[in-house]
Amino acid sequence: MLSRRVAIITILMLIIAGLGGIAFWSTGKTIDREVPPDRPARLPTPIPIAPRRIELEPNATIPKFRELVPGLPVPHYNDAHGQFRLVECMGSGVGLIDYDNDGWLDIYIAQGCPIPLSPNQRRYSSRLYRNNRDGTYVDVTDSAHVGFNGYGIGVAVGDYDGNGYDDIYVSGFGSGALYRNNGDGTFTNTTDEAGVKGSGWATSCAFADLDGDGDLDLYVVHYLADTVDDQGRPTVSCNALPGAIGYCPPIAFTAEPDVLYRNDGNGKFTDVSAESGITNPAGNGLGIAIADWDEDGKLDIFVANDQTPNMLLHNLGGLRFEEVARPWGLAYNESGDLRAGMGVAAGDYDGDGRIDLLVTNFYEEASTLYRNAGAGRFVVETSQARLLGPSRSKLGFGTGFLDYDNDGRLDLFVTNGHVNDVRPLGIPYAMSPQLFRNIGHGKFTDVSAQAGRYFDAEWLGRSAAFGDLDNDGDADIIVTHLGRPPAILINESTPLGAFIQLTLRGSGSGRDATGARVTVEAGGQSLVRVVTAGTSYLSSSDRRVLVGMGSAKLVDRLTIRWLSGKTQTWANLPINQSLQITEGAEPVVIFNK
Repeated sequence: MLSRRVAIITILMLIIAGLGGIAFWSTGKTIDREVPPDRPARLPTPIPIAPRRIELEPNATIPKFRELVPGLPVPHYNDAHGQFRLVECMGSGVGLIDYDNDGWLDIYIAQGCPIPLSPNQRRYSSRLYRNNRDGTYVDVTDSAHVGFNGYGIGVAVGDYDGNGYDDIYVSGFGSGALYRNNGDGTFTNTTDEAGVKGSGWATSCAFADLDGDGDLDLYVVHYLADTVDDQGRPTVSCNALPGAIGYCPPIAFTAEPDVLYRNDGNGKFTDVSAESGITNPAGNGLGIAIADWDEDGKLDIFVANDQTPNMLLHNLGGLRFEEVARPWGLAYNESGDLRAGMGVAAGDYDGDGRIDLLVTNFYEEASTLYRNAGAGRFVVETSQARLLGPSRSKLGFGTGFLDYDNDGRLDLFVTNGHVNDVRPLGIPYAMSPQLFRNIGHGKFTDVSAQAGRYFDAEWLGRSAAFGDLDNDGDADIIVTHLGRPPAILINESTPLGAFIQLTLRGSGSGRDATGARVTVEAGGQSLVRVVTAGTSYLSSSDRRVLVGMGSAKLVDRLTIRWLSGKTQTWANLPINQSLQITEGAEPVVIFNK
């Protein structure tokens, strides 16, 4: 009887710890026995789940995403060998980049490697895949000289040197790397020259013109001061189940401050973290989104933190920032509780012209949807948006707003998967992804059951990136998994509404046009989209602005307000076309559909 009572109490303690914020990471108890070296991590194969069916509203587009086969063959490697280093469960990021400027998105995938780190290992490196424009991709990593051999985690894409070609920064566990695009299909590793190698445990990262001088600065989010011995083994370990070792929660470690690198305009960067004000307070950072949240003409930085308050770094000018997440309503959830913030989606989901935020969280925590109420105030609307229940039973990572059916309303995608395998407690490990249709009035409905075979299986999902991979005017998705190859999900939803796609190039502001505000008036709708940097989880999505317009037959008015303050307007533009617009110049047609 006593042993049964102890078992029941132990399970209840696990549940209470989970609901209190640890959420089945572990009991949080540090133990001093070594992890058995012969206990390898076991990754489940994707698990098919019973088909689910839902009723869509009349005339609604049926979502359909087809997984591209063959896709990208190389599985994610995390060096999990039963030692339960926390970095093993975090996954790797995606960068969508048109590295050869042929108008088609290519794909860069970060990759793990053996620990302890060895600069001489070549078997595991981050990979660059060129888009063949026919639904296939070819690995050009070696010929492009862009294979990062460290433990890659996050990916940032941006033209930091202003030569007209996007460059790549890979954040990593221990160090990162910067690859300058030479414009001839090759890259040069300029990490040491640029001064951005970094150290510690970096996660998400993003390029953006944070000081308004026309070139791109680099923000690198940091997670924890993870402690390992000279053999790469963790110096602390925790219980996931009674008597079973698992990954420790972030509270077992010390938070690491983020890093801000100022672009000096000569190929070099300077670490201005301390004087900029971003390092106080330090948080367990995972997700990032950069945009002008209060529309004052300066880019602000949102960081989703794991079990510490989220940060909103309000740009005061001159690369000085003030942390305002608490007064703005972004630090906690609606109950004032800390959450395990991971992925970040940014977009105007309710059609009021202001950019909102969604943060994915841990199992039984639910995602948190922050509606931008203007004037530096956000209001949590998770329950009102009908996202509380569907997201509570998942552990979310990569996420993003996308208009999958081009009806003018932003829908939502989330990839899911647990970090600790605690299935004996009845908690899932692999999880199905979710697609939520925006039904208007600030509400969503889960349409995952209709979205395709990929959604009918369970995965250890991690990062997600969004972009028009096949140049057909709708949003596709690429998802990475722990221990599995990425999935490329091609959008084949029908019927689709009209669209206009914009490639924006800043001149008075940063070339990537982050912060530019696009307003499309068409078919009786006024649709606002903003160019953001970062977002999702560890990833960089397509920076082209894709605006769905439903049944519109014409773009009545297109207005772009650049971050520099300059505004341009055009009237009576044809639909279903892709335009390139440079600040101060007229649109150039890239393609018509």
